[in-house]
Amino acid sequence: MKFFIQSFLLHKEQTDCIIVGVFKSCKLTISANNLDKHSNGYISELVNKGDIDGEIGRTLLLYNVPNITSKRILLVGCGKKNDFTFLAITKIMKNSMKILNKISIKHIIFSLTELDTYNNIYWFIRQTISAIKKQVFKINIFLKKDIYLNSISFNIIDKKLFLLAEIALKHSLAIDLGVTSAKKLSNLPPNICNPLYLSLQATKLSKKYKDNISVTSIDINQMKNLGMNAYLAVGNGSKNKPYMSIIKYTGKNTINTKVIVLIGKGLTFDSGGISIKPSKNMHEMKYDMCGAASVYGTLVAAAELNLPLNIIGVLAGCENMPGGNSFRPGDVLNTMSGKTVEVLNTDAEGRLVLCDVLSYVERFSPNIVIDIATLTGACVTALGHYVTGLFSNNEDLVKNLEKASQQTNDKIWRLPLFKEYEQDIYSNVADFSNVGKNGAGAITAACFLSQFTKKYNWAHLDIAGTAWESGRNKGSTGRPVELLCQFLLNISNCTKY
Repeated sequence: MKFFIQSFLLHKEQTDCIIVGVFKSCKLTISANNLDKHSNGYISELVNKGDIDGEIGRTLLLYNVPNITSKRILLVGCGKKNDFTFLAITKIMKNSMKILNKISIKHIIFSLTELDTYNNIYWFIRQTISAIKKQVFKINIFLKKDIYLNSISFNIIDKKLFLLAEIALKHSLAIDLGVTSAKKLSNLPPNICNPLYLSLQATKLSKKYKDNISVTSIDINQMKNLGMNAYLAVGNGSKNKPYMSIIKYTGKNTINTKVIVLIGKGLTFDSGGISIKPSKNMHEMKYDMCGAASVYGTLVAAAELNLPLNIIGVLAGCENMPGGNSFRPGDVLNTMSGKTVEVLNTDAEGRLVLCDVLSYVERFSPNIVIDIATLTGACVTALGHYVTGLFSNNEDLVKNLEKASQQTNDKIWRLPLFKEYEQDIYSNVADFSNVGKNGAGAITAACFLSQFTKKYNWAHLDIAGTAWESGRNKGSTGRPVELLCQFLLNISNCTKY
């Protein structure tokens, strides 16, 4: 599907469909009013009769409108005239795409951009394309339907907004490619997407983006030499051995010399190990690598955008299985940092993988490290499936992530890392235990990770509740790729809108 930024004489355009808006007060948008005048009041007559009431997301498809060249006009409800928000765009596009995909429409002119102001046209385009892409992905993947739509053109009435709209289009398509790449990788079955497969996908990035991406794969023998014993212990029970991929992105004309490290938990399947999970919904544990997939997708978007930054992405691939070589409750592991960990639950494996990776990345002298992980069911209990948990040791990093969250509506919520929680991971036979003892599971897991992040500014995103959806539309959400991309765009000063 292609997108274009153009300016049209709507009544003369030969296209399959033009989308225009109607407010709840039965008032027409500028574009709808323009078409109404050329059709001698045909549209306003239908609106005044109550054929569409202007509620957000309501639709009315019109054929053969007098004096209009377009084959169809789709009227969409936009709610109250002065209360239109970006959140309404998702509902409008969801309902519109359902209608339009039922018929063989290939080309659409989307003429609702006048609803926005000069300062926000960038975000209007971003939000609209994001909503369209999400809906098309669901239709195509989950409902197994063909997509007829080939192109969508945005009608920009004020030509002074063209450049801003074109920048928004460029950013939108790059970020969507990152989100889609993460979704496709996450949705693969675990008999295909194992740690080696994940590593090979990372290697392909260095071929596609050879001018600014290089990839190094760390195998089991190299991990042994590095002393990554906690990471290795998790993979001991599986025939699919762990691989860690280091993706180095070097932007051209870098204006920011900071080294930004993104670490993704990549448990391509998590059975729980000896502390095996209940069988119900265990098949969804193929999504335990969504953190790694989100880092992969973010690096794709960064390369497409040619961000002037230095970014290192780490895909921590592993598989946690029960077996004769599996690590056990009661084991004591010597981590790469030299700190020891008593294993109380082998299903608390992600933090064991991440603690060694957090130590490994010290060699890059990073300014910022963000790990992304489907880490705890406790985070789902605390925040549900709408909001990602955020933990950090740096206030500026928190502010920047929260700003990106607000801009993209990819919601995050900060949880505490108070000193009091450290006593819950105390062990009398090692430096720490790998699970807490008094509840607050998401917090004690983050508290555990924080013990390995003393040398840099660090944030942890627990995406256990937001990385995928269950039920009829089961599949990866691609979160938090858009959030991370916006965070990087802001750092690179590519968005001031």
